[in-house]
Formats: sequence, structure tokens, C-alpha cells
Amino acid sequence: MIAVMQSAPGAGTALAAPPALAADPLVAAVTETAVRVLRPEAEHTAGAGVPRTHLDALAACGAYGLIGYEPDPAGGLTARQVVREVHEVLAAVDPSTWFVWTQHVPAVKALLAADGPDGDALRSRWLPALQGGERRATAGYAFLRHPRPPVTAERVPGGWRLAGRVPWMTGWGLADVVYVGAVTPSDEALFALVDCAGPDGGLGAVGGAAPLWAMGGTHTASVELRGVHVPDARVVGLMPRADWIRAYDLENADAQPAVFGQLRATADFLLGSPPFEELGLRLARRTARLRTEAYALRDGLPPGEGTGERLALRAASLDLAVRAAAACVAVTGGRAVQFGHTAGRLSREAQFHLIQAQTTPLRTETTHRLLPDLED
Repeated sequence: MIAVMQSAPGAGTALAAPPALAADPLVAAVTETAVRVLRPEAEHTAGAGVPRTHLDALAACGAYGLIGYEPDPAGGLTARQVVREVHEVLAAVDPSTWFVWTQHVPAVKALLAADGPDGDALRSRWLPALQGGERRATAGYAFLRHPRPPVTAERVPGGWRLAGRVPWMTGWGLADVVYVGAVTPSDEALFALVDCAGPDGGLGAVGGAAPLWAMGGTHTASVELRGVHVPDARVVGLMPRADWIRAYDLENADAQPAVFGQLRATADFLLGSPPFEELGLRLARRTARLRTEAYALRDGLPPGEGTGERLALRAASLDLAVRAAAACVAVTGGRAVQFGHTAGRLSREAQFHLIQAQTTPLRTETTHRLLPDLED
């Protein structure tokens, strides 16, 4: 187990990063930080919560600059490969810290995609500090898929007034700014950057952190917006909500790198659990084939094409993650039910992936995948 613990996730298996990818400067720096700083504290972090020092370490190694990072063209790597590897590594070694960190990604992606002169001004103002990790973002907008979104935006002179409650906001108390969504009276989706500690005190957690049986260390809270004023200069996007929902569903039809990170962790666990090493190697080979197929589909087809196959592959990865984590519990025995044991944590985290970035089509596909033989 010691050799496994000191190496990169999936080392020595079919899930190991190819040498060129492992040698990329950002991948190497993030992996070193993950193995040296995050992994030794993973069980404690899952219970006590992600410490700010973990996020400081990720900022120091450049992880907050992942979106927008361009690898050396001479190495033959794409930015997408680097993004996937970083997500896989962080999700494998410390899912709690990964999930707090990944809330930062939507704000940066939205700023990079913002159009026109307003987009240039937004990028100039926000991107340097966000990509450097000096300021850290979280996000709250998935609720915009619901028939009656709980956060509304009312037009006022010079901007918008936001009101309502974000049901789930991860990293509360650790983030400086929220990339938040709201619905307008004309059923548009508005996205804006709001300071967590604004001058009017308009944001506040309701009843403290939400008690979660999985990923409870992610500082997740229900946050109320009490008439928060958002100047036009902080609005990152405005579009018909139906268009946003369609794009969200298409984006989340694909298998997620974090699930393959979870599978790297379970394969490593089995490798360090004699006499189940061969089972760990077989799991790694099965996962690698599934990962290759899922990533090739995403790279080879434009959004909107092959959606059924994408959903099937994502459901297959989730099914495999849940079963692999259950195997970790089975090989461990009674100790796995104790809080603080890795096998139990892996099982809870695999269940969490069933609902993370879930959509109605994915819910249907995953449920039928998990229970394929219940026919009348």
C-alpha cells in the first residue's frame, strides 16, 4: 500500500498518465501537490472539511490557471488532455478538495467565452486574479433547470437586483466571489459575479452548512440573496433559459473525468489490498477502455451529436464506479463502515457522482443501467 500511496493515481496500471502527459509542467505540478499535500489528509479532510491551506497549495502549483492553459505544442498534447488529467488526479486523491476547487472553473470558462467589449472589460478586471488563484470563485446556477428557479433577477437602473435562495453552494466561506445564475421575468438566464462579502451584506448562509452523508467536507450551504444589486459591469451572460438548459444537458451527457479519477482511486485501493491486486489491475484495464471510448466520442463529434451514446457511456462509468467502490467495501469487511476508513469514503463518493451534474436524461439512463434486469 505504501508504494501505491506515494505514486500518482493509477501508476503501474492501464490508467497511468502517458509519459508526455505526466511530464507536462502543469500536470506534474498539480500531481506533486496532490500526492504530497492533499492525499495524506484525505480522510481527515472528508470529515473536518477542506482547509484553506489546500486551496493555497493548488493556487501555488498553478491549478487555478487550468482553464486557459496551453501546453507546449511541441509535446503533442492538447489543452483538453491536460484539463482531464488534472481533474482525474485531484478527484482521485482528495474528492472533497477537488469539488471545492472545481466550483472555480465555471466562472473562468464563462469569462473566457464572454463576447464583445463587455467581455474584454470583464476579462481584464477578473481573469488575472482568478487564474492566479488570488481570488477564488464558487458557483450556483444548476437550479436554473427547475421549472420555477428559486433565484430571480429584476431589472433596476444600472443593473439587476437578485433575490432568492441558492439551494446548494459549495465552498461557502472559502470563496471570494460567486458565479451565480438567476431567472428574469422574460425567462432569460442571467449570470453574474457577486462578492461573497459585499458592502450591503446581501449574501448569507441559511442555517450553516448542509449536513451531507457524502462529500460533507465541501463546505456546502444554502445561501440566500437578499436583494443583491448587480451592476451591468458584473453581468457575464444573458440568454434564453431554454437555450441554456439545452446546452447544459448536452454538456453533461458526456462521461466526467472526475468519475475516472474515482475509478483510479478504487483501482489503487484494490492494488494495495492483498490478495486482490489482480482485481485492481483488471478494473484499471476495464476503466481505461471505457475512458478511451468516452473521450474519443467527445473529441470526435460536435455537441448535439451522438447524445444517446454519450449518455450510455457516462452511465456505464457511473455504474462501474459504484460497483468498484462496493468491491472496496467488500474486501475490507466491517472496518469499512467506520468513518475515517478509505473504503467507506470511496463508496460514499461513488454515490455522490450519481447526482453530480445530473440531468433528466442522465437520471433515466443511469437508473436503467444500474437495474437492467428488473423486467416484469
